[in-house]
Amino acid sequence: MSSTCLASLAPRCARLALVSALLLNLAILSRAQSATTPPAHPATAASAKPYSHPGGHHEGVTVHGHWTIDVKNPDGKLVTHTEFENALVVPGGAQNLTQLLLGEQVPGGYEIALESGTATGNGPCAPLPSATGGQCFLLGSLLSPTPGTFQDTRTRCGGSAAPNQITATGPCYPLTVSAPSGLTSAGFTVNGTATASTTTSITDVYLQPVTCFRGGLGGGNTSPNSCAQTSGSTVSLTHATLPTPVPITTAGQLIAVTVQLSFE
Repeated sequence: MSSTCLASLAPRCARLALVSALLLNLAILSRAQSATTPPAHPATAASAKPYSHPGGHHEGVTVHGHWTIDVKNPDGKLVTHTEFENALVVPGGAQNLTQLLLGEQVPGGYEIALESGTATGNGPCAPLPSATGGQCFLLGSLLSPTPGTFQDTRTRCGGSAAPNQITATGPCYPLTVSAPSGLTSAGFTVNGTATASTTTSITDVYLQPVTCFRGGLGGGNTSPNSCAQTSGSTVSLTHATLPTPVPITTAGQLIAVTVQLSFE
């Protein structure tokens, strides 16, 4: 269009001139602000981003129990190898952790129970002299080696005068409790070996701390050392029902169990 407006188009030219002037002013103002406004502080920019865990997870604290069960013949030949994860028992296991963290209970050791069925109390090991059923019980004190006076009041495993002594040949079996070397991981490992006396398969497994109520034994405060040398009670911490039972094919086979407990 010509720089001079025709008389018939004067109103339209006036409006176009006004719009052009407004756009020119806005462009000048925008350049002025960009030249004078300082950039955002890095900390301010970072705080606007949502927090993300380096691994990309947004979970709470979890308890992992990784189990390995190897069934071997008496000559050491491996028959079956089974690995699986278990879960924290709720509410019992969660309450037990709470009481330990608050100091209402003190730890004395740990117990593993291998069973066939959750209600029968049966299992592949010989029945304890003081009980029926054939659950396999493996116990370990937090003292090393397991003292002769260590005893679980529920199973009566342990104690030099008890009918259920903890020995390599049973009726209750020793369990080793070990912490990882250094502080690179949070957790610990328990492992032991029991001997099968029947061909009953293993369907359910439990990891249970042996604990004492603080001040509940003989008055005064109970330390972990004194709990490990007296009598404690067990509460299931973790439990798993296996999708495929671990078979025991011959009496006398060895059942080697390892549990790696970790917190993440």
